[in-house]
Amino acid sequence: MARERKHPRRTKRRGRFRFLYKLISLVVVAAAMVTACVIFFRVNEVRVEGNSHYTPQEIIEASEIEMGDNLVTLWTWQINRLVGSKLPYVQRVVVGHTFPDKVTLQVVERTVAATVEGNGRQWLMAADGYLLETTGQSQGIAIVGLEVVDPQAGQPMQVSEKDQSKGKAIVPLMEALKRAGKLDQCTKFDCSAASSILVSYGIHQLRFPLHGDYDRMLELFQAALDSGQVPNEPRVFDFTILDNRVFMQNPKQSDKPEPSQDPEATPSDAPASQSPDPEPSASAEPAASPSPEPTATPSPEPSVAPEA
Repeated sequence: MARERKHPRRTKRRGRFRFLYKLISLVVVAAAMVTACVIFFRVNEVRVEGNSHYTPQEIIEASEIEMGDNLVTLWTWQINRLVGSKLPYVQRVVVGHTFPDKVTLQVVERTVAATVEGNGRQWLMAADGYLLETTGQSQGIAIVGLEVVDPQAGQPMQVSEKDQSKGKAIVPLMEALKRAGKLDQCTKFDCSAASSILVSYGIHQLRFPLHGDYDRMLELFQAALDSGQVPNEPRVFDFTILDNRVFMQNPKQSDKPEPSQDPEATPSDAPASQSPDPEPSASAEPAASPSPEPTATPSPEPSVAPEA
């Protein structure tokens, strides 16, 4: 009976040693792999792609990558932080490793989208709101009625406390215009009003609220243009009156808006019909009454009031 009691203990002891052997083997293999990476995978070539504003040497120097560095320990987040802090036109860097010894830096650069004033100087700004550098000549969209506080190259624009809502609206609006392919046709952002931004787009002006679905607003605007009913004359398209609806008015006449888009209409089936353009009149005509309310009829066709 005594011998029978000893056998289970020996089996249990052997199981413990087997687990210990496996653990030691894993540690040895891992140590060998780390040692191999440290000894063999050394940077011998750095290639830069996608750059236009900076030379490859400037980007390599900003990344602080040197020949002989460990290829495995080159982290993308660290290189992005180094390059972005020194070269404001660089938006991000994608680091590629080609073993055993090559590194590729794929650069995505910012482009000038607007010019804004800050501390008495003109600053170039990208569409993501980052300041690029000072300039003596305005480029891109001229942002007026808004001033940047404590501007620094490579940092997002900062505005005063009273202009926070305007500052937060500019970047989403610029990005929506860029997605719609309309940013290059914009010439000015007028931020003088307290609750809206007036965008100069070709011969027209677009009045946007400080928040909202800018993509949808631009779809409504494009639907009006595609309808062929908008005259080849300056018009103001106002998105601040009602959600999901654009109002059109003649800037040379009164400020009474005329609805040009039905709330339920889609861009594909909602042409902005235009009645004949009447000549301005000083008499008290019904069209000169207070701003008309948008029609509530279920028809998908947009309703447009005669211009006042």
